[in-house]
Amino acid sequence: MSAPDLTPHLRPAPRPPRGPREPAVQSFHVWDLLLVFGLTAIALVGWESTFRGPGWWIAGGLAALTGIVVAMAVVSARGGVEIVTLVLLVGYYLVSGPIVDGTLRLDGLRTLESGVRANSEGWSILLGTHPPIDASGAVLIAPVLLSLTSAGVGAALALRSRRAATPLVPPTLMLGAVLLLAQPEPVSVLLQGVGYGTLAMLWMRLRGLRIDEAAHGRDPARGWRLVGSVALVVVVALVAGLLASTSPPGERLLLSRSLAPYQVQKLSTPLDEFRDYTRQQGRTEGNVFESKLFVVEGAPAGARLRLAALDTYDGSSWQADNDTDPTRQDDRFLRLSSTIENPSSGKERKITVRPTPRYTQPWVPTIGALRSFQFLGSARPDAQSHLRYNPATQTAVMDDRLEKGDAYLFTSGLTGGLLKQRMSPSDELDTDLYDRAAFLQPAVESWAAGAKYPMQALFQVAARLKEVGRYSSGTEPWESVYRPGHGEQRLGDGFVLGVPTVGDDEQYASAMALLATRLGIPARVVVGAVVPKSGTVRGKDVQAWVEIRIENGSWRTLPTETFMGRKPPDRGSPEPEPRSFPPFEPPAPEPGEEPEAEEPQVDEPSEDAEADASSGVPWRLVLLALLVLLVAAIPLAKLVRRRRRLAARAVTARYAGAWRELVDRARDLGTPVPGGLTRPAEARAMAASDGDRGDGDGDAGALLTLAGEADARIFGADEPAPADAAAFWALVRDRRSGLAADVPLRRRVWAVFSPASLRPPPPPDDSV
Repeated sequence: MSAPDLTPHLRPAPRPPRGPREPAVQSFHVWDLLLVFGLTAIALVGWESTFRGPGWWIAGGLAALTGIVVAMAVVSARGGVEIVTLVLLVGYYLVSGPIVDGTLRLDGLRTLESGVRANSEGWSILLGTHPPIDASGAVLIAPVLLSLTSAGVGAALALRSRRAATPLVPPTLMLGAVLLLAQPEPVSVLLQGVGYGTLAMLWMRLRGLRIDEAAHGRDPARGWRLVGSVALVVVVALVAGLLASTSPPGERLLLSRSLAPYQVQKLSTPLDEFRDYTRQQGRTEGNVFESKLFVVEGAPAGARLRLAALDTYDGSSWQADNDTDPTRQDDRFLRLSSTIENPSSGKERKITVRPTPRYTQPWVPTIGALRSFQFLGSARPDAQSHLRYNPATQTAVMDDRLEKGDAYLFTSGLTGGLLKQRMSPSDELDTDLYDRAAFLQPAVESWAAGAKYPMQALFQVAARLKEVGRYSSGTEPWESVYRPGHGEQRLGDGFVLGVPTVGDDEQYASAMALLATRLGIPARVVVGAVVPKSGTVRGKDVQAWVEIRIENGSWRTLPTETFMGRKPPDRGSPEPEPRSFPPFEPPAPEPGEEPEAEEPQVDEPSEDAEADASSGVPWRLVLLALLVLLVAAIPLAKLVRRRRRLAARAVTARYAGAWRELVDRARDLGTPVPGGLTRPAEARAMAASDGDRGDGDGDAGALLTLAGEADARIFGADEPAPADAAAFWALVRDRRSGLAADVPLRRRVWAVFSPASLRPPPPPDDSV
């Protein structure tokens, strides 16, 4: 008999057929994708005050949608988050060129080169330009890159990760980057924070509940947990809003300070070369005294056309510089787009300036506080990229020079006005500048003697300087002894501290600004021209004057005729000799003329006065809000506690919570229910209290029945049904209302706010 063939039994059993694989992207992921797009959009809104025009929103929104689509495609193909990130970065560099060029046309390597160059230059342009920035060109790479990575990587993490909070990381990083890079206002930051926090909390709770329910079943308190999370965010946001309402705008512009601004202090100023604008005998090279420099259209006659405001002094010359105004965040020479946030209450004017070939300076003439600026068609195409502007000093400059045909049009709010003696000076004094002016202290002490207040001392010193001074630009050969310059030697022994005191606008304005600073009054030197009726500005119209900062923060012009002597020097005057400084006696008032008040009067509001934006913390509202919060805190805590007990995950916990709700109500009404008792003992304690108030034994029986039902359900072998727990809660509510039936109204009202049930119960009494 042959052995049976066992080969079929030795073969491995066939594997059961595998079911269809679940898709990586399922229907419930729609909420994840919508919420990651919503969070990215909220972060994107932070650019609103930084950009001008809709280009940033369109580019950023399309980038966010593209990132989500890429993430869905890669994850559907079973790709990981790292592959999504790689695809997004490669795609970003491919589209950077068309974004910068503003066209969908691809031009091979030139387009790629344009994109690479924009990524190296775009960030410096973004950080180095006064907002709002025209939303076009290289500056769009910031919202595009941030939106693309936030939405794309966030969507990939939402589709792949099993952790609730992980997908929040990319949008949160984008929000932080926008707050650092952009120029948001406090109100927009607050609203952005509330919206982002609410949506992020909602998303995290939704994901957490979905992940938890997949493992443990549906949570009956799902809705209340979501509402509580959102309410918490709103309450925190309201408190933050009260405290953040006093934050001045611009404080959050952090990264612009990490980028070096245009080094304007290295430029030669119009004050250094002031004699190019004065009459010079036998000197024609570089002299523009009779030359036409600009043609100004649209400016009122008498307006002050500003070439440069100089607010620092190093001992040898006055210079323009960056970061010189501690009260402002925009006191830097940065790029200028077509518009700028530069508020002023002055009358708005549209002014056109057409420079001539005779003007070869880099300083760009302007009037007032610029609000918009554009070069006209006759200008070179890249002229705007060479322009830098400082709103704090209202000074514009080219990083090369104005060229022939570089005509421009700007909108400006007319500011300024003349300084009056009744005004009060600002206390924002540059201490370094004050120390630099120490060499003029002898003149300050002598000429300001007898003044009752700083502004009176200023006008007194100005009158004395005008009285002793003579005017000369070294026109005649015999005047060559009166040299140009405004270093310490020239302004000290060669001018203020010497006899004779001879100079021109350069020396007078430089010395007067230092004398004012030494008096404790902020001052700066300005070079410009008073626009004539014809609008044609020639070299002889250029002058230097002094601006004084007053108490409201604005700058006022100290009239030139106040401190500048116009008498010519005596022919053949000797070299300057040291001057003696006897006390200066101000002239006595004319008969019938009222003497100056000893204290300055309050200045009347002027056209360009800046409103005080800081309103202080509204302490009354804060105290009222805290009082309301304290009153509502206890009832709110009890309400939250009741909802949590009612919606507990375990049904037995709902029975326990219902009984605790009954005991807590009794304690709030004043019934002494000790801790550590069994439920029947607690029922007898509550019934005893009811008996003292005259209630029958029926209440004790009802309470004992409820206690027994709770114990049976909690300690029973079978899990009770949720419907039975709901019925038990209904019985407890009826009994809870009955506890207060014979309690005085005052006690019932106090029970709502009583903290008794929130405190630990007293220890049990042996007699109970």
